[in-house]
Amino acid sequence: MLFEDNVTFLVLKVLIIFAGTLAMMASTTSFKPIRNKTALIAVILGYAVFVVLSTYLIIKYLGYDFFLRVFILTISCPAVLLLRKISDEPFAKLVFTGATHILASLYISATVTLLNTALRGNELSDILLRLLFYLLTVLFEFYFVRRIWLESVGTIKKGWGVLSLIPCAFIILSVTAAIYPEHYTIRPLSVVTLYLLGAVIAAVYFSIGRYLSVRNARLRSEQNREILELQLENIRRENADMEALEKQTRILRHDLRHILSTVAALAESGDTRAILDFVENTAEMSEDVPMPRPYCRDPILDATLSGYLASAREAGIALETSLSVPDVLPVDSSDLSVCFANMLETAIRACAKLPEGERKMSVRCASSQKLTLEVAFPVHGKIPLDKKGLPKPPDGGFGSGFRSIASFCERHNAVYSFTAENNLYRIAVAL
Repeated sequence: MLFEDNVTFLVLKVLIIFAGTLAMMASTTSFKPIRNKTALIAVILGYAVFVVLSTYLIIKYLGYDFFLRVFILTISCPAVLLLRKISDEPFAKLVFTGATHILASLYISATVTLLNTALRGNELSDILLRLLFYLLTVLFEFYFVRRIWLESVGTIKKGWGVLSLIPCAFIILSVTAAIYPEHYTIRPLSVVTLYLLGAVIAAVYFSIGRYLSVRNARLRSEQNREILELQLENIRRENADMEALEKQTRILRHDLRHILSTVAALAESGDTRAILDFVENTAEMSEDVPMPRPYCRDPILDATLSGYLASAREAGIALETSLSVPDVLPVDSSDLSVCFANMLETAIRACAKLPEGERKMSVRCASSQKLTLEVAFPVHGKIPLDKKGLPKPPDGGFGSGFRSIASFCERHNAVYSFTAENNLYRIAVAL
């Protein structure tokens, strides 16, 4: 039952579909910090008024079937453009997520129409069913899909342009199957075709999900590989230091007998001044012996800290360190090393953007009650935070590791904070 003679009902139905689809899009989208909420609300309300007026005029003067053929241009495309203005995600990714939700909304709307027709319902039952379906879908996406989606694709920045063509093509196919040559409620064959196409869409999206999952895992593996390479380089550096230490120790042990003989001879002669000078010169011989600088007993975490702090020194960053790492770590050292590596890498990248005289970094670790690591470094300008408290650098900048830090804290019930004060930025994790 389409109730095509009731224009008020049709406009209300379109408004519910519009609001539900827009809410679905927003539930899986990361937004910029909203500075002027009043202006944003005004824009959304203005857009809603445009939807109502344009829908009413098109249905009244051109018919409901014509509206179904042009709603993509009058409603859907402006919604994606609106999200582009308030989101910090790539436009191609917004097209993919927006078109996917439009496609899902088409099937929700068609299912409600068919269900209401089968139940021989009226306009009120159609509205109530539609509100219920969209409400459940939005809540499901916001509480269950959003976190998984943002975490699984947060590191993927390229390739969305090609992927966005898939839902756009399916929208065209679905609309064609639904309203050509007649509305799907009139021709049972169209219903079968529509849902068979839905099965194909589900299979394709399953493949897309697998592809995105594998690609995200590959990117994370690449990040972990870089960390492991740095750890390996640090282990090689420590081995070289140990070999140099061992070589120098052998030399000193070989010379120890001659040193003692000389001291004994000087003592017999009673020349105290000569003894002191000889001992001082002998002590200077060991000053060039390289000494390893272990930061903790865990080899993986020690290699991570040593490697990144060595990289900071090589980058000309003045370091202030105070590290007290417990022998027993609260979580797996490999996972903890990735978190620490993201914190240190973020600080190093931020310092690299500063003039040489301003490059400095403070690294502190305490383990009195909780294991706490804090990294502080200077920044120019303000870095806004999103609703989760995650920094959102205007140019993308050095913010790539923040999401990984937050994900680590969520997995291990840890606490993180990102604060800025007096041009000094602090990243802290406590667990």
